[in-house]
Amino acid sequence: MPSTHHAHTHAARRIHTYFWVHQPDLDHGRIGLFDSTFRHTFKQRTLYHLRLLVIYSALLWVVLAIFYGCVYNMTAHAHRIHLKIIDLDQSSVSRRLTAIMLEQDRRMQPDYERPWVPQWSTLRHHRLHTLSEAKEHVRHHEWAAIVINRGLETNLRQALLGASAEYSPSSAMTALVSTGRNPIPISRYIQPALDAMAQYAAHEYARLQVADLHANSDTLLPQGNLSQANVQALLTPIWYTDFEVSPCSFGIAPIAPLFAVFVSLACTLATQVLVKLSSVELYDIVNHHHLAIALHLLMLLWSTILGLFGALAFLAFRGPQYNALRLGLPINAARFFAIMFTFDAAILASSQWIFFWVTVLPPDLVPLALITLMVPSSASSTVSLDLVPGGLRWIAAIPAHNSAMLFRTITSGAYPRVAINVGVLAAEIAFMFIVNMVIIMVRQDWLLAGHVDAAGWYRKSIFFKPPPRYVVGSEHEEEEEEEEESDALSLTTTHTINILDDSETPEGIQYTLYGR
Repeated sequence: MPSTHHAHTHAARRIHTYFWVHQPDLDHGRIGLFDSTFRHTFKQRTLYHLRLLVIYSALLWVVLAIFYGCVYNMTAHAHRIHLKIIDLDQSSVSRRLTAIMLEQDRRMQPDYERPWVPQWSTLRHHRLHTLSEAKEHVRHHEWAAIVINRGLETNLRQALLGASAEYSPSSAMTALVSTGRNPIPISRYIQPALDAMAQYAAHEYARLQVADLHANSDTLLPQGNLSQANVQALLTPIWYTDFEVSPCSFGIAPIAPLFAVFVSLACTLATQVLVKLSSVELYDIVNHHHLAIALHLLMLLWSTILGLFGALAFLAFRGPQYNALRLGLPINAARFFAIMFTFDAAILASSQWIFFWVTVLPPDLVPLALITLMVPSSASSTVSLDLVPGGLRWIAAIPAHNSAMLFRTITSGAYPRVAINVGVLAAEIAFMFIVNMVIIMVRQDWLLAGHVDAAGWYRKSIFFKPPPRYVVGSEHEEEEEEEEESDALSLTTTHTINILDDSETPEGIQYTLYGR
């Protein structure tokens, strides 16, 4: 124990001596922070950091304005969501219910003092005859709908006449909702509006029916049959049943595709920067066509690996009650690989975007590539385009938006727009492939011309380090006769050495100062 204490004391004394005692040998040739010769460097670095602060502040303001423009006050655009009334009964009762709901919608729309609500309209000229057909229509095309079931008037009339001992008011209407189209608007706007309208229609119809029975009981019900009428049919003639046509209610449904892309992009940026810093010699010696293809194959391989990890993560964290409570479609092999390739395509398209900016930008601006992609992606993946201001509808072209749409279609079957989403992703991948082919050639020329250094700093940057000067040499063999006493011939080599200015592009390089 004493020996340990002695060792710590000795180490503390050495540290104190090293840091606090002036040692002329170690400080020889160094200057202090307040030395006059250091002022220029200090001023230069300060202006650089202030300039960088202005750039990042302006950019962050722009991307955050885009994000909050998409997610702030979505209620103001809720009227763009159209909910449907589907009349399968085509009777006087169903027409009365439809009129009640449309009148209520008309009264609510001009009320600007309360949050705006989705609009209601009837599905005109439809060829739907059964509830199953209505469910498929809502799953493919609508947010939600109230279906007036076939046979409503007949069942209600029989119950009022006492011909039917049992009557179920909840069989009168069915409220269909398609959560898989986008879970966030469903929970915030559509489901509350759906329940409120169905309940209002049921209560209003019951009130009108009681008033009609009181005023015209002999017309509606023959005298003496009122006591035989079904109580449910008298007091609560109309109610509804909820049905989820595209289940997408698992806990991570709103953010599952977004976070899969987010984590992958963070990993991708680190990989892209590493490739940029470690591939300088490849830019210098490899054919640029081969280099471009190799880098794109690397991005494809990396995206495939990350897409596989994203699909496996969703499979693992979807929740133990996923299948038991029908929180989504069962994940079989086909859906698993569909999710994987959806993530692959989104990550690859985003990786190409990041690669372009990592190649062009100096190291201090590389994070801009990630910021300008991730912040709009977060809005496009979670907010419905129906709730986005018109000037921001371009977020539909972001890879994360299309991958989120495909993910929800795969896991719930809702709102299938597979051809559009896949087409957008494929077009972005093809376009960025061409752009990156060009930028790889341009960067190769910049490196050889000395406009940028190995780290990517441009010539005007204070951190620019000129690349090594190129040494070009040629060899000449000459035969000379030796003196008379030597009959042998020897070969002597003379070297012509030319030092090229680093601003000029060398022709016919044979040697360089860094070892080739």
